[in-house]
Amino acid sequence: MAKKIFDAKKLAVKYDEALTSKPSKFARKEILAQADELIAAEGATVEVNKTAISQLDVSFLPSLHGIMTNTYSVIDSEVRRLMRSSQSSGLDNFQSRHLGTLTRSLCQLAQLEMGIREQNELEYMPDDKLQELADRAFKKLKTNLDSVKE
Repeated sequence: MAKKIFDAKKLAVKYDEALTSKPSKFARKEILAQADELIAAEGATVEVNKTAISQLDVSFLPSLHGIMTNTYSVIDSEVRRLMRSSQSSGLDNFQSRHLGTLTRSLCQLAQLEMGIREQNELEYMPDDKLQELADRAFKKLKTNLDSVKE
């Protein structure tokens, strides 16, 4: 048996009064205010999404491509700034360490990008080639485990 959500009869009377021969602005505001109060009172008795927080688990995964593009942009702008600084006055100790950090970050980012490309290659690789690579990896893992046991 369905629950009764709201009683529209109370509201219909108020709106019917508002629609009769052009009431004054004050009367319309009063009627609409009363209708809003009735809607709020009726809505307070209806349970809506009381357990939605426990039922929903929403997660957001950022775009890896966007993150990498932004990181490349930041590294590029910082390296350009350091280049301008080195041409005018040379790099001090802090700036040269900063350049080293940027270079390491660039290398790590390039390695990450290569890893992602390799994973994408695995997804589109034919099954027989994939089976051959898995066999090689399994044999290598087995020999490494055997050498650790001895």
